[in-house]
Amino acid sequence: MNRLLRALLPVLALPLAAAAPAGQIIAEHGNGNGGPACVTCHGPNLHGNATIGAPRIAGLPAAEVLARLAHYAGPDGHNAMMRMVATGLTPGERQAVAAYLASLPPAR
Repeated sequence: MNRLLRALLPVLALPLAAAAPAGQIIAEHGNGNGGPACVTCHGPNLHGNATIGAPRIAGLPAAEVLARLAHYAGPDGHNAMMRMVATGLTPGERQAVAAYLASLPPAR
């Protein structure tokens, strides 16, 4: 029985992997379900876009990214674009994006 379960585990995990695309893919291309690409506003290197007031997000701690996304998705988040981003991502996608952003070197 254990051998069968171990053999099936990768197959059972496929729907989960498909449900939450890699954070880099979401950051660069969006999730195709209402969550736009981070690079659209935060720039190609995610080092910010002063012209529109989009801050640097590359290198931020994952916990900070998750907290900000939760804020924008909640009743106190008054930035319409970020509300669309935050509510367009599933919890797993938020975590994937946060982990990806935290893995990037910060702007200097």
